[in-house]
Amino acid sequence: MKKTIILSLLCANLFGFAENLTTFSAHFVQTVVDDKKTTIKYNGDIKAKRPNMAMWNYTNPVKKEIYINSSDLVIIEPEIEQVILKKVGNTIAFFEMLKNAKKVNNELYKATYEKLKIDIHVKANKIDSITYLDELENRVTIQFTNQVENQKMDDKVFTAKIPADFDIVHQ
Repeated sequence: MKKTIILSLLCANLFGFAENLTTFSAHFVQTVVDDKKTTIKYNGDIKAKRPNMAMWNYTNPVKKEIYINSSDLVIIEPEIEQVILKKVGNTIAFFEMLKNAKKVNNELYKATYEKLKIDIHVKANKIDSITYLDELENRVTIQFTNQVENQKMDDKVFTAKIPADFDIVHQ
């Protein structure tokens, strides 16, 4: 669970270094490789909006929705009929977190979040992927496709619709 939360916060904050970026949406493939070279792939879509909203919609191999704002994290897991609610505090400034990412060259930026060292890969002036080692030393790569920037997004997209019959876990 901690890995999911860190990943969610990290990725929600990915877009802060691009000063003129107000919204971002894309399809993603997230690949996690452990030290034994076991690979797990997740697919889905992301939407993010300044100053501090993001929604990850995982579609494969399991359905999961993650909603993030400046103080709350909501994870909806339909397969187990569970919702996790977590306060993330006021220290998360989603689009601002990677504002200080250092440009290595036209295709690579480097940033740090807590103890994570993050590589941000850029192609044709769009965020192509991010790569980092998580707290368990797994190599995580998130590859983006069909990126759309600065398109109008309704704030309602970032509001979780919690089914009344799901168990709610407060963390």
